[in-house]
Amino acid sequence: QIIGSSREGGTRVFDLELGRVTHKLDLQGMPHLASGITWKYKDTTVLATPNIQKSEVAIIDMQTWKTIKRIPTKGAGFFMRSHENSRYAWVDVFFGENRDLMHVIDKQSLEIVKTLRPSPGKTSAHIEFTRDGKYALLSIWELDGELIVYDADTLEEVKRLPMSKPV
Repeated sequence: QIIGSSREGGTRVFDLELGRVTHKLDLQGMPHLASGITWKYKDTTVLATPNIQKSEVAIIDMQTWKTIKRIPTKGAGFFMRSHENSRYAWVDVFFGENRDLMHVIDKQSLEIVKTLRPSPGKTSAHIEFTRDGKYALLSIWELDGELIVYDADTLEEVKRLPMSKPV
């Protein structure tokens, strides 16, 4: 299956085997599906996606293709990441006045459990993880930026490494 979206909304699921659209997703604005992530939630698999135009993360049940939750954020987001060994999903607030924030969402309660502001006034973006998922690597996406290493379980900062616009 392929999920496609347009700038006007109208996100749809296209089934390659059937050769047609099978579901229309209830997503407004412009979800950033390239940053969408999936995980096991209760008895299903969910897809979570930030929105480039709307301050929310949508959580979609991949069995029914229904939106089961919209998590309000402090601004439109671009990058969302998690790791199979982590109980958290991380999503930035890439656009607007709160671009220095990073939300951490519990993947089972579907609630924001922490909002980080690692470098006030500088863009927090693009979380990645170490191979084992023990550490989350947060980019401060500025020419005078840095890579900030967080313990992915406790959400505590471990180290800062100065870098020019790391991703």
